[in-house]
Amino acid sequence: MNEYKTRTRCAVCDNKNLHTIMEYGNVPLAGDFLDKEGLKNDKKYNLNIQFCEKCSLLQTDSIVDADVLFEDYRYMSSIGLSNHFSDVAKNIKSKFNPKNVLEIGSNDGVLLKPLMDLGIDAVGVDPAVNICEIAESKGCNVYNEYFNEEFVGKFEFENRFDFVISNNCFAHIDDIQSIVKGVKKTLKEDGYFQIEVHYVKPLIEKLQYDNIYHEHLYYYSLTALYNLFKKYDMTVVDFEEIPIHAGSIRVLVKNSQEKLNKKVSGRLYLERDDWEITSLEYFTSFGKKVNQHIEVIKETLEDLKSQDMKIVGYGASGRATMLCNLAGITTDMVDYIVDESPERIDRYIAGTHVPIVSKEHLDNDNEKPDYIFIFAWNFSKMIIEKLNGRGYRYIVAFPEMQIVDSHLELKNFVGV
Repeated sequence: MNEYKTRTRCAVCDNKNLHTIMEYGNVPLAGDFLDKEGLKNDKKYNLNIQFCEKCSLLQTDSIVDADVLFEDYRYMSSIGLSNHFSDVAKNIKSKFNPKNVLEIGSNDGVLLKPLMDLGIDAVGVDPAVNICEIAESKGCNVYNEYFNEEFVGKFEFENRFDFVISNNCFAHIDDIQSIVKGVKKTLKEDGYFQIEVHYVKPLIEKLQYDNIYHEHLYYYSLTALYNLFKKYDMTVVDFEEIPIHAGSIRVLVKNSQEKLNKKVSGRLYLERDDWEITSLEYFTSFGKKVNQHIEVIKETLEDLKSQDMKIVGYGASGRATMLCNLAGITTDMVDYIVDESPERIDRYIAGTHVPIVSKEHLDNDNEKPDYIFIFAWNFSKMIIEKLNGRGYRYIVAFPEMQIVDSHLELKNFVGV
């Protein structure tokens, strides 16, 4: 198996003239939380970010084989997002009332289960063995497979579903055109495809470089999505900006050619002419700002450690892996990182080997931390409220460096 390859053309329009926006160098996989044995084989892969002027897609040039990415996947959507997906299920039921739904990247059943509870025939597809087992333990019907055009034919899914949905995984798949072809085939005529993905505007403007990594191959504007679906005679008919993951967009696509409505055409105009997020110039200053921000984080942590302050982290997310590696955060700066997912506890951050522990470890720590660095900063309000009254101070580094005693003091916060 060839674990790694470099992109040679745009994933949407096949343009070979891509512009490098930022070079991350060799970094580990964001979702690669190591056990003790894995510490001996800590792999890193090159990562660069590129922009296509032809179709406006921001994308990585670094493609790691999917089997490597998902053979030991440790992200569970139900940790922190159960309420969100319960609301998504209710929204789908009330607006579309579909008889059957297919979810691509169904994870641990966080959406499938509430869909089923609403009387909808819901089926999931997900490549992670351990995560599928969790979903199945909840009674969900899940195919442990990669979804693509071939999958649709293999399982005779042609023209079968009223509604297909993909949440936070439409950016993870190398051959995105095969996914769109598969979605089109599995949908009934005039069926709908709904996706939630990170929106490139808040990603860049809020300096969320910690959320750029190998697993996230694409960073979409509505323009890039419009160009992708138009290629396959599908039409973007609605969208909604949502706060999930510190700035996402929910996009509804109809399986037919339609005239663009005013809402969609208006946003495409804004992206092109007012915000200019379809231009190369929009992205060129990003790298410089990132380097400056990393220096601020380093200086803050070094200053606190020089005062003999004990610092621990909270939230062993992919964001934590990226920031630890880009800023060189080791156990010299942060003793450990607390996480609530049983899939990550007693493991280590890849690259810098900071240990990941349970919340009980924090409760039982005889040497009380002075500061908690919130790596999962998009959940900062929730985390601070949960730990309220314990006397900690909190470091929240995004979108700008803040040190606070309470969630009420957070400024310019972008969260769930």
